[in-house]
Amino acid sequence: MHLHYGHVHPAVPYDFEDTLESWCVKVTYGLAGDEEWENEEGEGSSAPAAGTEVGHVILWRLRDDTGDSGWEAADAESGDLEVIASAVLGRPGRAGYSAAFEKAVTHPVGDLLILDRVHLDRAWRGFGLGPILAAEAIRRLSGGCCAVAAYPAMGEYPEDRKQITEAYRRQAKKKIAALWESIGFQRFRRGVWLLDTALRQPEELMLARRAELHALSANFQRPGLSRSVPVDAVEDGGEVIVGPRTI
Repeated sequence: MHLHYGHVHPAVPYDFEDTLESWCVKVTYGLAGDEEWENEEGEGSSAPAAGTEVGHVILWRLRDDTGDSGWEAADAESGDLEVIASAVLGRPGRAGYSAAFEKAVTHPVGDLLILDRVHLDRAWRGFGLGPILAAEAIRRLSGGCCAVAAYPAMGEYPEDRKQITEAYRRQAKKKIAALWESIGFQRFRRGVWLLDTALRQPEELMLARRAELHALSANFQRPGLSRSVPVDAVEDGGEVIVGPRTI
């Protein structure tokens, strides 16, 4: 799997251009035009063509001390970003982070990276890939950020809404907690989770997830193994889809 980082913005000035910066990380299976990769696939392989997009990760960088209101910038973009901004920033009219955020983060000075959405095509769910890809994207984009914030929620629901009982929601929340704790996120407040970039734990957890991905990749490439079903599923890819918005 390969991650491709992209930041797009208008050439002309726009609202909050210096305060809220968007990033889309495209995830592909292999690289298009890579002859060595394509030769390894061979005829009759069930794997997608090299370079096929299988998912994406969306993040935002909320820049500190630009003169704009971080809350207004987040609120203008989406309700989820507004929830995060309300939890981490000070009261309206007060610059900087909230007292609760300053207490929760080791060095509460710098920008805030927001993990907004993680999505994988259905065939790629159930392998525990969402948090792994999120951790890699965070590693590349969190330079100069004092923390990473996320607002995890159920992203998809079963067709039969009668299945969505209170027990169902509790199970979904439990899965969400386990997945995001596995890369260093901790509960903060108002449903928002934080990853403290100054701590060593997130790096150690990322290395552990990399080892899991390496093992999964080795199984994936074993001759005769079906590539259309999970090898060692971490979450039930056919039921609850968990993560910031979707996985």
